[in-house]
Amino acid sequence: MPPATTPPSLLTLILMTVVGILSLNMMIPSLANMAADFDVTYAQASLSVSLFMVVTAVLQLVVGPISDLFGRRPVALASIAIFVLASVGCVMATSFATFMIFRVIQGVIAAAIVLPRTIVRDTSSPRDATAKLGTIGMAIALGPMLAPLAGGLLDEAYGWQASFHAFWIVGLALLVLCWVDVGETNKTLGTPILAHFRTYPLLFGDRAFWSYTLCLGFSVGTFFAFIAGAPIVGSQIFGLSPSMIGLTLGAPPVGFLIGSWLSTRLAPRIAPGRLLLAGRIVVIAGLAMALILWTLGVQSPWVLFGFMPAIGIGNGLTNPAANVGAMSVRSDLAGSASGVSGATTIGIGAAMTAIAGWTLTANADPLRLLLLVGITAVLSLLVAGPALRHARAGFADTT
Repeated sequence: MPPATTPPSLLTLILMTVVGILSLNMMIPSLANMAADFDVTYAQASLSVSLFMVVTAVLQLVVGPISDLFGRRPVALASIAIFVLASVGCVMATSFATFMIFRVIQGVIAAAIVLPRTIVRDTSSPRDATAKLGTIGMAIALGPMLAPLAGGLLDEAYGWQASFHAFWIVGLALLVLCWVDVGETNKTLGTPILAHFRTYPLLFGDRAFWSYTLCLGFSVGTFFAFIAGAPIVGSQIFGLSPSMIGLTLGAPPVGFLIGSWLSTRLAPRIAPGRLLLAGRIVVIAGLAMALILWTLGVQSPWVLFGFMPAIGIGNGLTNPAANVGAMSVRSDLAGSASGVSGATTIGIGAAMTAIAGWTLTANADPLRLLLLVGITAVLSLLVAGPALRHARAGFADTT
């Protein structure tokens, strides 16, 4: 099979992203069986998820700069190959310690989440990139909803190792696909490594870059604050069953699917900065309506959870534009920008998860949840000022 020499198709980029997402949460339904098999506690088994997230966040900082230096193609191929080998190691592990070593190594698949965004920016104008990232966002929305179901079915049929068998099989197929379809898109190859490092302060010191990044981070943080607090409020205040709580947690992802679809339709005609702003307004308006009705005495689960799809719709409009903006501030450092913004986003999401858990465990007040989610949404708008000015001043349709 001859190696690819042209940019990848959008379908290949979507599949790269999907594999990266599947590797995080597909095996969550198997944690109990895994813990029993290795004779460890459930809390210890859950480290396979939390440590994986930490490794993914850290690697996003590394993958971008390395791809800026050596190219998108070799980094993608190497990371997927390592993921395949690590997945086989997870299947063959005879102790929990060995399993965790290979599980942490699996985190290298973070490249499959970072690089598609970077490749899109390498090869597309800002408006086209926003539309393409909206399409990728639809896959991101479907992944968390379908992956645990698939993992649970595989576990029931073949045991907890089945998900990891699926990982190496799917990873191997993806490796072949990337070999024949992912050509190099980095136009700055050959730049000495020190030259790259000298330009980093220009990126890190740019207010527009951090504005895009923090807007993206607080947008995602709004979602994480909700999914961390909703189960506590739903069970303790409203007495919802686990299945009903699961249904409420699916509200923002459904909205995100809708918002991402809207991005793909609107991006060719509407500037990315306007989509970013529109997304923030949708989220704040939806949460404001819920807060007003709650304070007026209409205190039911339908009010608390019924407006939560607005979070997903708004994020589906904002996130593609914010990602493109962060990578457009310094187009020669698109990989680094993608990695830093991705790691920052995961960090803010983790922080909001912890804050929601700490705040609502002490007092599962629905009003507290609404205020916490609402404040985070307002912060995402407040930090967007420099990004919006950058979009109006120089976010032109140039690659």
